[in-house]
Amino acid sequence: MNRKQNAVVKEDSVAFDSSLLDSLRREAHVWFAEPAAITETSTLARYKSMLSPQEIERHSRFRYATDRQSYLVSHALVRRVLSQYAGVDPAQWRFSSNQYGRPEISGPNEVPPLRFNLTHTNGLVACLVTLSADCGVDAERISARANPRAVARKMFAETEQRELDKLDGDAFMERFFSYWTLREAYCKARGVSIFHSGKNYFFETTNAQRARIKFDTGYGCNGNQWQFCFSRPTAEHIVAIAIRASDHREREVVCRPIVS
Repeated sequence: MNRKQNAVVKEDSVAFDSSLLDSLRREAHVWFAEPAAITETSTLARYKSMLSPQEIERHSRFRYATDRQSYLVSHALVRRVLSQYAGVDPAQWRFSSNQYGRPEISGPNEVPPLRFNLTHTNGLVACLVTLSADCGVDAERISARANPRAVARKMFAETEQRELDKLDGDAFMERFFSYWTLREAYCKARGVSIFHSGKNYFFETTNAQRARIKFDTGYGCNGNQWQFCFSRPTAEHIVAIAIRASDHREREVVCRPIVS
């Protein structure tokens, strides 16, 4: 996974960049933001002006200010990021969702075949963008959670559970969240809920930045169609990326510096 340090996003940088769009033919881009770092009243007002009436209504329903902030920044980030790849004002993007809530671009017409996926967790927002390829991204803050071994028994494949049984402490939590984010990213790329994902596949982490998927014998799926990798944008967060490489061609995953 590559980090291009010259790709800093300025607060008002939403102009179409043809070279950025062209690079998606061989790359996938992950854009980050830290909601708590965006505090200027004028900036937040501009972000809110980009949202649709439905998004504004949903934003108003959040009880806590931190949740409202995360929702606002994440949905404005999607619009601002997409406008980097097409000559579209951020407020003009339209979206539709499938039965599991996965959003897709539904307008304007005649824009590039962009695919994206959004994730947010405590302290971080990430948006993954590809050209045509199915994609999913999940971010988690690595921290203690209630009974993670019970969660692993319910959600993970037996092979993954056996690997976790060998670990404890920080090593256990690191591997637990690796498996969780990989599974979540894969399900999001497929457009399904993680709770309908099944246990007929498992993940192997090949190194700190790469992973691969393996399916049970006879399941009929080809793991070579999928590309998985990790990012650690902060010391506290892990991000997993899943991309369906239907052409069996891996894309370079470029992490854009955090927007602040």
